Amino acid sequence: MERLALDGHYGQRVELDLCPPCHLVWFDGVETVRLTGTGMLALLGEMAQAQREAHQVLRRDARCARCAGVLKPVHNRSRWGATLQLECLRRHGAYQTFAQFLSEKGLVRPLSSADRAALMQRGGGLHCLNCGAAMGANDARCSYCDSTPGMVDVARLARALDPDGATESHAIHSTAAQHASLQCLACGAPLPKGQAVQCGQCGATLAVGQLGQAHQAVSALEQALRAHAQTPAPHVVARRMLQLEGDLPRRREWARRMEEETRQAYGGGADRGFLDEWREQPAMVITVAGLLLFLLWWLFG
Repeated sequence: MERLALDGHYGQRVELDLCPPCHLVWFDGVETVRLTGTGMLALLGEMAQAQREAHQVLRRDARCARCAGVLKPVHNRSRWGATLQLECLRRHGAYQTFAQFLSEKGLVRPLSSADRAALMQRGGGLHCLNCGAAMGANDARCSYCDSTPGMVDVARLARALDPDGATESHAIHSTAAQHASLQCLACGAPLPKGQAVQCGQCGATLAVGQLGQAHQAVSALEQALRAHAQTPAPHVVARRMLQLEGDLPRRREWARRMEEETRQAYGGGADRGFLDEWREQPAMVITVAGLLLFLLWWLFG
């Protein structure tokens, strides 16, 4: 197992474990959601590098990386579909294959017959997204790690690395993404039925068949992502300010309602005057608090 320390939110480092020969990653708790875009990018790079090693099947008696306890298979369902992981019975963490991790994040789409034909025509052939091994044109599963073949959606990956839109002017997602079916996610142009690998209008790569290719495609965003982490991009700040300004009326109305409910709860003006009197006499408040602290110390000290 290799220990990785990756970029996390709020300037923290997120430590997780990677098993390159097994093509597995071990996550403690909610480490996946604590990774920043640069942290996720570095993890993808480590996964792509690990695919150069020959795949080793995980032992049946594999144990928890923290307590050496028993593992159990857990079938979850995210918004992107079913996922699988080997979880510690004591909830110390779980193993996931590279392909399962990418699928859970919604970054992998199933491989259609049109995708297979396009990949074979491009000369690169068909490769397993999990272990990187070459696959036959008609293979339903990888013969080495038993993973289902798929393709990485590069446009969605770029958005996952940069949810703030700091790099939205980059060519990989230069215009607003169109989410309607049969449209290019880069330029919005309509796509012929069955076309999946490349947009004929703008030439954007819509999906790739290898993890290394996906990492190479989004690595160009790293510098801008790091700069945004240090100082938020001006257009992102401006967008957030507009959102706050648009939300001010709702916040003011909420504050007004809370104030009115508080007044009603304290019975109107009489209790309200009592509270106001205490607020106007901070010395009395401090004196009473001091006496209470002294009493607690005398009783329990």
